[in-house]
Amino acid sequence: MEENRTENEQPVVSETSVSSETALLTQMRDLHKKQLFWQKISTCCIAVMAATVVIVAIAVVPKTVSTIHNVNQVAIKAQTSLEDMDEMISNITEASSGMNELVKENGEGLTSAVKNLSEIDFEGLNTAIKDLQDAIGPMAQFMNKFK
Repeated sequence: MEENRTENEQPVVSETSVSSETALLTQMRDLHKKQLFWQKISTCCIAVMAATVVIVAIAVVPKTVSTIHNVNQVAIKAQTSLEDMDEMISNITEASSGMNELVKENGEGLTSAVKNLSEIDFEGLNTAIKDLQDAIGPMAQFMNKFK
């Protein structure tokens, strides 16, 4: 704003300064209108993004919580299964140790039994059975006559 002043005078405004001020004010008003327009667009975009985030949170959070719950249950079952497997492995180890002891204890008896069976004279046994049949055969025929 251009002012012509002297020491005790009131400010005098020239006509060109008023028109330039009006032009500046008009430009400022137009600029503020543009800024307001873009701020409204920005506000709408932010509101849409916030609504999207809220909707996604409402849709995703319960599913995520249930998924985490299911994962925890699976982890608990896996832990229980691992503990059961450890117990089964220790039982199998104890059973195999028991089988080893059983084989050791009965191995000598089985070996001696097999050895005794292999030492049996089957030909002599067959001959003895035939001789017994020959000796008892006539007596059996004699007894059958009394029936």
